[in-house]
Amino acid sequence: MPKYRSRHPTKRPQSLRRSPRRQTARQPTTRRRLVVESIRVPTIRVPTIISTKLKWIEKYLRRAKKQMPSLMLPRQIRSYRPPVNREMHVLGTCAVETRVITLCTHRIVVSRSGARTRRRHAVLAQRQILMTLAHELAHLRYEFHDFEQESYARTIFRAFGLKDKCPHCAGTGSIPARYLN
Repeated sequence: MPKYRSRHPTKRPQSLRRSPRRQTARQPTTRRRLVVESIRVPTIRVPTIISTKLKWIEKYLRRAKKQMPSLMLPRQIRSYRPPVNREMHVLGTCAVETRVITLCTHRIVVSRSGARTRRRHAVLAQRQILMTLAHELAHLRYEFHDFEQESYARTIFRAFGLKDKCPHCAGTGSIPARYLN
């Protein structure tokens, strides 16, 4: 039951109506701009939304963008952990139009002991994830798997700056890491 009665059921009584806001003339304000001289430090902004499980990738993206200014960065990098009952043959996907890269962070390992078979998750190495990231970043520029895409992926992977131990000097030196597609 309404608290008030009026002749028109849809109208409120005058005492319960809202009063219109009064329009007042606004005084123009003069604001002074503060000019502050500062040293401009060139920073590389990474406008990419990165999954929390893959936050460590940001350092490598900055390094690659610094060496390759024309590198096209994705809008989003997502992580993916495959279900245990499904065997994945792909470690990453790239949606070129939306510029979303999905990287697999785990793989499925099958261990057999006697008659019992057990499937479990195994974490992928960071180097494997970075190789997949370089491959998918190359797909943003070259769509198909050809020699241009592979050489561009190799260039991106070198820009990440990973090093291997030198096999000739018993591990005291370092050489650039090899990219395996």
